[in-house]
Amino acid sequence: MLNHIWAFLMIVGLLAGFGTALHRTYVGETVIKEIDGKQTETVVKYETFREKLKAFSDSGNRLTSAAFNAVSISYTDASGKTKTGAIGMCLDLIGIMALWLGMVKIAEKSGMLLLLARALRPLFRFLFPTVPIEHPASGAMLMTFAANMMGLDNAATPLAIKAMKELQTLNGDKTTASNAICLFVSLNLASMVIMPATIIGYRISNGSDRPMEFMVPMYIAACFGLATAFILCRILEKFTPDTPIVPLEEALRASEENK
Repeated sequence: MLNHIWAFLMIVGLLAGFGTALHRTYVGETVIKEIDGKQTETVVKYETFREKLKAFSDSGNRLTSAAFNAVSISYTDASGKTKTGAIGMCLDLIGIMALWLGMVKIAEKSGMLLLLARALRPLFRFLFPTVPIEHPASGAMLMTFAANMMGLDNAATPLAIKAMKELQTLNGDKTTASNAICLFVSLNLASMVIMPATIIGYRISNGSDRPMEFMVPMYIAACFGLATAFILCRILEKFTPDTPIVPLEEALRASEENK
């Protein structure tokens, strides 16, 4: 199903690029020119067949260049800024995912995840009543929330993938998301960040004199977001039946097989 979605998006992108090229060729395009030291927008129209053919070719070149830049390691955009392409992002994430998934494995084998999950048993029972505390999903979700609270966005991504994979072993209907999965995704997206290290770093690098002044409004917005996500999930659970729950022993075997 996911491959079909990606194929559909690729076709839509190609059609959009082709349509944009035709529109620029026959209707014209807006360009920025510097006249008497001032930048002004001018609509350029192409009258002859040769001009239209050249404009269509230039549009195709821009589309091809943008496509190659998107999947490169890094590239320089029109403003002269260096940006990271898809391959560069993957290379950056490989090390982070390997590190944190390894940390999760060590914590799981040492029993630390189980101890943390048991310490938070009342909260987890309230939030996820269908997830047994002994199941690895509890520890994986705990690590995900902890990474988000520390503002470690890249670290939270592989941990969330691990948690979703573990939650799926408890799901009796593999084609439908369970209530636990829906609530986990909602709380993960609206998570509370205690120390937003990434945002603070961005503000410092951009010369902010007070890089932490946004934190009080951020806490207020995060509280409202968490409350809204939790309440909406609980309301929707009343109208949608939950998927069948896999017995703990069977889910643990499936979890071991996935490793």
